[in-house]
This record gives sequence, C-alpha cells and structure tokens, in this order.
Amino acid sequence: MLYNFGEIYGIKGLKKSKRLEVMPFVLGDLKTMKKDPGNPYAENGRIWGGNAGLDAKIGISSNFTVDLTVNPDFGQVESDPSVMNLTAFETFYEEKRPFFLEGLTIFDYKFDRQNLFYSRRIGHSPTYSVYDDNEHFVKAPDMTTILDAVKLSGTTSGGLSVGLIQSVTGNEYARITDLDGNETRQKVEPLTNYMVGRVQQGYGAGNTIIGGMFTSTNRFIEDDHLNFMTRDAFTGGFDLLHHWKDKKFFVNAKIMGSYVKGSREAITALQESPVHYFQRPGANYLNYDNSRTSLSGSGGKIEIGKGAGGFWKYSTAISWLTPGLEMNDLGYLRTADQIENQNKISYLIVKPVSIFRTFNIGFEERNSWNFNGTSLGWDAELALTTMFNNQWSLNAEVAYHSQDIDTRLLRGGYDIRMPSATEFAGTIKTDQSKKYVAHVSYQHMKAGNNSASQWAVSSGISVRPFSMLKLGVTALYEENQDELQYVATGDTYQNSKRYILGTIDQKTLNLIFRVDLNLTPEFSVQYYGSPFISKGSYSELKRVTAPDSKNYDERFSIYQNPLLYNGTYFLTDYDDNLPTVVSVSNPDFNFHQFRSNLVAKWEYRLGSYVYFVWSSDRTGSNNSSGASFRDSYGYLGDVFPNNIFLVKLSYWFSL
Repeated sequence: MLYNFGEIYGIKGLKKSKRLEVMPFVLGDLKTMKKDPGNPYAENGRIWGGNAGLDAKIGISSNFTVDLTVNPDFGQVESDPSVMNLTAFETFYEEKRPFFLEGLTIFDYKFDRQNLFYSRRIGHSPTYSVYDDNEHFVKAPDMTTILDAVKLSGTTSGGLSVGLIQSVTGNEYARITDLDGNETRQKVEPLTNYMVGRVQQGYGAGNTIIGGMFTSTNRFIEDDHLNFMTRDAFTGGFDLLHHWKDKKFFVNAKIMGSYVKGSREAITALQESPVHYFQRPGANYLNYDNSRTSLSGSGGKIEIGKGAGGFWKYSTAISWLTPGLEMNDLGYLRTADQIENQNKISYLIVKPVSIFRTFNIGFEERNSWNFNGTSLGWDAELALTTMFNNQWSLNAEVAYHSQDIDTRLLRGGYDIRMPSATEFAGTIKTDQSKKYVAHVSYQHMKAGNNSASQWAVSSGISVRPFSMLKLGVTALYEENQDELQYVATGDTYQNSKRYILGTIDQKTLNLIFRVDLNLTPEFSVQYYGSPFISKGSYSELKRVTAPDSKNYDERFSIYQNPLLYNGTYFLTDYDDNLPTVVSVSNPDFNFHQFRSNLVAKWEYRLGSYVYFVWSSDRTGSNNSSGASFRDSYGYLGDVFPNNIFLVKLSYWFSL
C-alpha cells in the first residue's frame, strides 16, 4: 500500500546523529516455589539469581543499522496465553521480545500458515527433558540462553532491502542430585547457531520486487542422548511480486526448499512427527525409511489476480508442500504433503454508502489433495467486513467444509474419513476512539452425522476513565462436543494396534484482565492476569475399524462395558472370537492455570530504564472433569505459585 502514501519535502538543518547507541543492563531476581524438604534446589522455596548483558544499535551508514544483543534478558515480556491443545499440531505463539520484533517485517517470508522464519525458535525451551524420580532431584533450565544475536537491516537508495540475523544459543544443562547429595550435570540442549538472510530488490517504481531468503540451523551435538535432534537444517526461498496495468493486476510467487540431515534416529523421528507421519499404514508413496540420514523437500505458492482499481478483486492460486519439506528448525510448518487450489473474489467499497463507511464482501473456495492424488476435501467461505458511519465494525463469515480425509487425527495411524461441517462466526466492535470500547464475538460449528458441535462466545470491554488509566477485561466461554476425539494408540499382545477415539464433552472458560497506568511520561505500570480453566469428560470409547468407510457408523466400534481401575481403562474387543484387551489412561482432565505479569517501568534518564517485574504462574491438572468452574478455580488456590521478582537496570548512552 506504500504507493498510496504521501511525500514530505522541505526538511532541512537536522543535526546528524552519531548513530551509536549502547545500553548495558544488570538485574537481580528472586524465584519462589513450594518448599521441598530434602530437595537442594527447592529446600528453602527460593532461589536468588542475577544477570548482565548489553544491547547496542550501530548505524553503519545512513540506510543500514546493526542491532546487537549479548546475553539478553526478556523478563519484562508478557506471558504467553494459556491454551488447551488437543490436536497433533504445535501451538503457534506470537513473538513478543523487543529485539526480534523491531524490523521483523523485512524477514517476512510466509504464505498461508507456513513461514521460513519463526523467531520463537531462537531461545526456545530445551528439547531434551530430565525429570525428578524417587532417587534424584532435578533443576532444569526453562529456556535456552541466547549468548548473542546480531541483526543487520536497511534499504539502499536503489531499492535493495537487506536483512541478516546471526544468533548463538549456548549449551544447556540440567543439574541432577541423588539422595546422597552427589550432583551431576546432563546436557539438555547443545550449542546451536542460527542464521537468517533476506534480500529484496525493487524495480520499476516498485512494480516488480524480486527477493530471496536463506536460513540455517547448526547444532553441535556431542552427546549420544541428543542424537534424536537434527544436526543441520537449511531452507531457502525465492519470491517475485509483479504488478501491471497501474498496479491493478499482480502475480505473487514464493518458492522454497529445505534440506535436513542428522543421525538415523533423528531423521526417523522427523519422518514420524505430526508434520509428516510417513509411517501411516497404506501411505507407501511416502517411502518411509528408518535408515535415512537426511530429508529434503520443496513448497511454494503462485497467485495471480486483480488487487486494485475498481470495486472487484479476484485471484486464483496453487500451493504445494511436498512430503519431505521440513522448516521447523527455524521456521513454522504445520503439515507437509499437501497441494491446494485457492480461488477468491471480493467486492470492496471504501467510500461511504448509506450506513456504511466501508464495505467488503468476499467469497473463497479451496480444494486440497495429497501427493498420492487423494482428494482431502474442499471448503468454501463467504465473509463480510464492514465499518458503519458511527465507526462501529462488523465481521461475519459462514463456511462449509466437505467430507474430507484426515491424515493426522490417528497420530500416525490410518487416514480417516471425516464428516462434513458448517461454521459461522461473527464479531461486532464499537468505536475504537471512544472512552468505552467493547466487542462481542460468537462462533458455531456443526458437523454431519451429529458427530461434533462447538460454540464459543467472547466479549470484552476496555475503559479509559481518565487519560493516564486504561482498564480492560475479556471473557471467553467455549463448549466442544466431538465423537471423534483422539485418545490413544494401544498395543495388543498380538502386536497389532488399536486406534482409540472417544466422545469428548469439553468446556473452557478464560478471563483476561489488563491495567495500563501512566502516572507520568516517565513512569508507567502494566498488569496482565489470566485465569484459565478447561475441563473435558470422555465417554463412548471406540476403536477405529474401517476408517475409509462411506458409512459413518462402520468407521468405528464402541467398546462395551469398559473397566476403569486405578486411573486406567481396560478395553476388550474380539478378533476371531479371541478377546483382545488394551489399556489406556483415563483421558478425563481438568486443566487450571493462572498467569500474571506486573511490570513497573521508570525512565530515570533519557533512554535508560528501571524495571520492577513480578511474574506469577499457577498450573495444575487432575481428572476432576465433572467439577464446576467454581470448584476448578478453587483448585488454583491449592496450587503453590511459582513467582519471579525481578529488578532490571539499563543505562543508555550514545557515542
């Protein structure tokens, strides 16, 4: 949209900046937890700590800047939201760390849900886990330490944009003490180097933009127990955006590839991960091979259409993700082995008409296949977005999903045919410029054969009683009933597998409170608090019998009279009139969590800050799925909080 922006002329006499800013910091912190007598890491219920690091910004020319951080600390960053993920897919969290947020758009290389660079990979939680047992106490790091990170970004007068990130995370160790007080260390994350490079060149007054991107992840693995991790991962991409006819029409293409190598154990684990599931029965075209030491693939999307000029916009696109594509060492990929066709058309009015300030209605249709040529289904969506003359806005959409083939539901098991579904969602928001701002959202889904239904309502309000204070509260309530919720994969004594599903009745309640207080331009306080409850009861445990049957009732068989003993279900069925028993843990759950952050920030001199941070976390779970929300909130009171109190002092100066 930059071609719509204006230009400023006549600015003269500005003082030249030296373009070298340095901000060292020191901090001290106190972590409190439940006292554990005999545990040397929690015996007193508190741990004192400290840290020091450096941030710097260096202007190497009028167009390029280098951002540098050494041993950064992001203790003042808000906690991630609570979620209850019952799918096979990884939860995506938004980036909140300042170093990675600033100038991040230049590293944008994504389409649909895929992205070559997902900055949350740098400094993630350790991959290998060590737990307490009856004979050992363990203290494990929460996150990998970013030893340093350097970011170069800028654009030349000739329209060449360049971005480069180089970062190293250190070896991480879990400390383990036995009952005799002898302490050892076990590595849980190896020294790792991350690199991201991005270039884009504009031609013809921005009508054509050509670019490329490259990422690499290199782990220095020296311990056998870490061989399940890949050693080296590389991805690369080429992109082209071209406009013509006064930017009315466009073609947008992104093509990318990946190459990953490691031990046989690592590549086998990669093939069996939810992104790929090469081991699926009947998926012989995927060439599952546990002797592989590398995996490669490609992907891309090509879209052509009309994007500007007039009321109508339309496009068609084809995208593909080959089975071997893998980007999750430094990018984000939910699932590979997919080909998709997308067709869009919309009608947009940006001038006031009747009661509407703006008005946009659009239709989208998608068709999907895997690389075996199997149709995975199709869906269509009609969406309306409008703003009224009183600055209120409305978003609404209705969608239909055909019967499809789900290749992920059984977690590496057979592909299964899923019922069709219809979905509706809508949101209305009041004028965002007012002292009182509110929104209400509603979502409803209904699947065929009465197999599933889901509805959720969310509402929120923010109030600014006076200029220095803003208060906000948001509430979400959701109910989910699904007959085809995955429970477990059971092994029988005949070495056959049973894929167990259940009917889930899940209820979720989430509240979010926010307070923003700016007492002076130099002193502010922010608070974020979020209690979260999700509880689920399972019934009608069933085994998959004919996953591809066109008759819904033939796809599974419900276990009769399952036996629940000591937290485990014993399920009996018959093969050739012989009883077969599998056992699965009771899947009922009551997950309760409360996360909060209080951050007070004082700019005691220009660019220099003192932070006081209090972060608190209460996380618990049990099998009391029938408990009321009142009782579930009571369970939070039984969970001892893990607190972090932190004071951070940074000092800014320019050379």
